[in-house]
Amino acid sequence: MTVMNAARERLKDVPGLVPVVRSTRAARQSAVRYLEDARFLAGRVGRKKRIDSYLRAHAVRKLQLGTGSNIYEGWLNTDVYDFKRKNEVVYLDASKPFPLPDAAFDRVFTEHMIEHLTYSDGLHCLRECRRVLRPGGRIRVATPSLDRLISLYEREPTDLQRRYVRWSVDTFIEGADAYLPGFVLNNFFRDWGHRFIYDSQTLTHALESVGFVEVEEWPVGQSGDPHLANLERHMLSAAEFNEFETMVFEARRP
Repeated sequence: MTVMNAARERLKDVPGLVPVVRSTRAARQSAVRYLEDARFLAGRVGRKKRIDSYLRAHAVRKLQLGTGSNIYEGWLNTDVYDFKRKNEVVYLDASKPFPLPDAAFDRVFTEHMIEHLTYSDGLHCLRECRRVLRPGGRIRVATPSLDRLISLYEREPTDLQRRYVRWSVDTFIEGADAYLPGFVLNNFFRDWGHRFIYDSQTLTHALESVGFVEVEEWPVGQSGDPHLANLERHMLSAAEFNEFETMVFEARRP
């Protein structure tokens, strides 16, 4: 018999003590639930105040999803995780309804986030982006490119492709015993919490299926819209390889 079980048996020998213990335990659990509910409500109220304050203060309203540590001035920076600068980042789960009003934003930007959602949740996220954008508003999505990863299998890979495979294996893939694209591709689908890797055809389809128009691809950091240029900050320490693996698409809400 364990110490805990022995203690429970002894409680039975004291008349009236078991109901008191149970009552105390229930009261403690109720208090914990109350505190959790209070924190949740306080967080939701605080989030709404920060969102309302941002919307009042900015004529051009810009929403970033999956901010991470890349906090941009003049943007409503949001993320599902807490960071050291969490007072500058509003909690938002991109797989859930956005706590944002309709047609409130002019631009939406997300970098290396949508691949962490299932395809279904990714469509939901894009629908919510369209909903919160004003007519004529633009979205910019940067995400790993399945096309680029598949290109590693070309019969005569380029020098960049060879160096990318070597860098990926050395940096991320423990236990690989050769510099082969199969290791890179398998790791991309299993590591970092990735759920769905898009190719250009599928991302274009997803954007158009939720109502975006004028879908077009841009190089990393470049855009015809000054509000959407020079935003990508993913993997700055290996910018050449990030540019290789990342595709960037923009689209407009009609």
